[in-house]
Amino acid sequence: MEHLPRQGRVLWITGLSGAGKTTLGKALQQALPGSLLLDGDELREALGADGQGFDAQSRRRLALTYARLAGLLARQGATVIVATISLFHELHAWNRAHLPGYVEIFLDVPESVRRARDPKGLYAANARNMAGSEVPAELPLEPHLRLDGGQSPDDAVPLILDLLAKAISPAGKDPSSQQRAFC
Repeated sequence: MEHLPRQGRVLWITGLSGAGKTTLGKALQQALPGSLLLDGDELREALGADGQGFDAQSRRRLALTYARLAGLLARQGATVIVATISLFHELHAWNRAHLPGYVEIFLDVPESVRRARDPKGLYAANARNMAGSEVPAELPLEPHLRLDGGQSPDDAVPLILDLLAKAISPAGKDPSSQQRAFC
């Protein structure tokens, strides 16, 4: 019996704390049966890195670990959704060059909205080493999709699914070469 190879892909959801990465990741996972969700906070704990620092160097090292793990799973045919801050231009470039079916989704949510959400109480506590304040954040230069936070997950998921549908193309065509959508 002939088996067709499954095409894996990585959907990288990035944005600052409180942007809604995990919420969107969970909604997207529901819309993509069999997909895997790798959440930055959960990964940090699962990898035993929760005691590791939140400075730029520690964050960069962990982000590359997340990317390599996502790539390993995607090369085995999985659709991997990564929800993590990981705002480093070097990492985004590495992802584009090394991750199969890489799609970058940037949640460009205003600070006032992020502060109002504040699910972990980081803004209220004036947490140290926060990405975007004490730790510089390198916002994505060319995300495949930029969402401004005005959409609910129910509104955002169809936009992402539409982008994925357009990215499915003959073998060898990189979805990063597809037209970028800004909402």
